[in-house]
Amino acid sequence: MKNSYKLSTLVLAVLLLMMVPATLSAENVNMTFLGNWGAGGGDIRGVANYGSLVYYGITDQFTITSFDDPANPYTSASLDLGDMIEDIVWKVSGGVTYALATAGQDLKIVDVTNPLAPTLLSSLTLAGYGEGLAVSGNYVYVTAGVSGMEVIDITDPTNPSSVGITNGGAEGPWAEGINVSGSYAYLGNGGGTEIFDISDPTAPTLVSTIASEGWVQDVMPISNYLYICVYSAGIDVVDISDPANPTYVSTLSNPKNSDVMFDGNFGYIASKEYGVTVLDVTDPGAPTSLGIIDTDGSVRKISFGSINMSGVQTAHIFAGEESLLSAVNVNDPANMSISGSIAVPAPADGLCYSATIVENTAYLAYRYHVRALDITTPSVMTELGSITLADSDGNRPMVKKVVYKDNIVFAGSRYDGLLPIDFTDPANPAFLTAVITDRTNDVAILGNYVYAATANNGIGIVDVSTANSPSLVGYVAESMVNGRYGEGVAAYGDVMVQSNWGALYFYDVSSPESPALQDTVALTTGTSWLSLDDNYAYVHDFDSLKIFDISTLTAVVQVGGVNTGGSWDGDAYREGDYLYANCEAAGIKVYDVTDVTNPTEVANFDMLNDARAVYVKDGVVYSSEKGGGFSMYKNDLVTVSTDSHNAMPDAFVLTQNFPNPFNPSTVIEFSIPQSFGTADVKLEVFNVLGQHVSTLANSPLESGIYQATWNGRDDSGIPVAGGMYIYRLQAGDDVLSNKMILLK
Repeated sequence: MKNSYKLSTLVLAVLLLMMVPATLSAENVNMTFLGNWGAGGGDIRGVANYGSLVYYGITDQFTITSFDDPANPYTSASLDLGDMIEDIVWKVSGGVTYALATAGQDLKIVDVTNPLAPTLLSSLTLAGYGEGLAVSGNYVYVTAGVSGMEVIDITDPTNPSSVGITNGGAEGPWAEGINVSGSYAYLGNGGGTEIFDISDPTAPTLVSTIASEGWVQDVMPISNYLYICVYSAGIDVVDISDPANPTYVSTLSNPKNSDVMFDGNFGYIASKEYGVTVLDVTDPGAPTSLGIIDTDGSVRKISFGSINMSGVQTAHIFAGEESLLSAVNVNDPANMSISGSIAVPAPADGLCYSATIVENTAYLAYRYHVRALDITTPSVMTELGSITLADSDGNRPMVKKVVYKDNIVFAGSRYDGLLPIDFTDPANPAFLTAVITDRTNDVAILGNYVYAATANNGIGIVDVSTANSPSLVGYVAESMVNGRYGEGVAAYGDVMVQSNWGALYFYDVSSPESPALQDTVALTTGTSWLSLDDNYAYVHDFDSLKIFDISTLTAVVQVGGVNTGGSWDGDAYREGDYLYANCEAAGIKVYDVTDVTNPTEVANFDMLNDARAVYVKDGVVYSSEKGGGFSMYKNDLVTVSTDSHNAMPDAFVLTQNFPNPFNPSTVIEFSIPQSFGTADVKLEVFNVLGQHVSTLANSPLESGIYQATWNGRDDSGIPVAGGMYIYRLQAGDDVLSNKMILLK
């Protein structure tokens, strides 16, 4: 229900952060999203406002932005709802403000009382794809695609329930737009509009059907008239003083209508690429156009509100465009203007295939580009510089893998071979002379040598002792036997592995310039990339992640495996007891490999992008996600030792968490003294009633300084309420505790 409200400006008393990372959706377990670069935003399709505070969807991200100062709009929070957000309405009940949104085939209910920390309360699967919704009392009326109208009881917002589904049978059918007024619901359904009597919300009754000469995208009543947005035609005006016998009055020509709403004597239409149309509806049966304000993009959704400007409440339309949310000053319809807007970031050009991390810089293989990012603050990663590979005889030299040594990035490219790039000045990177000119599919670095998997010459060996002046040593003879195609390569310790779609070839590289083939292992479907550590090789074999024992290189044997849900190629990376796997469309999965013969999934995160490569350091996951750009996550199960200088603490210490207060996460540091030896350590979070909330650490720990991160969730991954919490550290019989405050 898109009612108009003229509200006083909502003051955000605690705008502490410039950006709050997206809160996890329920299916993401034991991992925290830290930030992304390159994915961009997406379509804005759902828009609703509460005064100058605007709730809107950027693809699947429920976003809150304050237009209190319209020239400088402020985004306070974002929440991942898991699918395309099509429409949003709000409701206040019992002092709590709720936002209700359709996201794909789900209804999501979000507590937005604190605009800094929206909390997903519940999710309900709909009977069909949801594009529109309206709220009246304790009921939500939702369009459900081919299923028509679905009625949902939200008396308990944490436990909504469907109480009825009805399809009146309009031409189409595909229910898209809906509004409610009094005892009637008006449903735009395919090529017509249906009017339902909802006196009993659990048993809606079809009263009448209105045919239109086009697709109906929205319907909105005013007085005794119904305004029907008919795409590519205009606004059909229908007299509904007798709902059982609606009478066509006229059509107001206005192309590509998608949304309509009213405030007093004015009507407002989202007119796609034509901007926002304003109507005089003093006589609702005979509307007249007052003008159109053109916007930068295609307007799909609008919402009416007011902004305090120089002490005067000023009428505005908040217009959701494809890549922009604008506040349109409509106080004087004859002289409309844009008071302010906030842009949705455009996606970076190209696809992110892999990354090399060097301290606080990530070097990315980005299809036709190599990029350097400052990742010091994950929520606001910035590009330091990039370089674009030029056409080679009309071919685009795609780059998928990069490695780094002494400010030189070595990029394996499709047509230009192995390219050294000088990133000494990241803002002005420069190509050096190509070392290998054959198509290079993968690269690995081991000490002073780079191994390159080439298409026609097997594995190339490059001496990078002087990184800015590399030299080709030669090619591994065995790697070219029988026309073996070099798809992938990995190197670690004294081992180098060549992969193709049918097998793995294991080499001893204790003499780096003279690799010696030791063993060959067949694969079922094959892989392009893989990873190694001291004793094991981790290999994607399509839907199976296989673990091979390589401690005896002449007799490599598979010792473990797990079904990942599918990944044609990519990485797996082990750190400590956890193995991290990129699973393309299934995101990142984390397995406990304390027992390598039985990997057990313990954490996951799926940003709805294709996770192509993964790297991990201190529990922070760096994920290259093709069209989704480059993302960082935190494995919440990891407790990180910060004892980098082998200092032995002499006291049992639990420090104050930082930051405090916090949102969305905080770090707790503690020390285990040498006198404790190896102690059974447990770090837990309790609420002020003494009830257990979350376990952050529970394992034997040696003397050292440690850090643990709490993401404001309980052990089930459910966000907890804002307020004071107690964190308690126990080592043997010794106990320490402290207080912290979660802001919401």
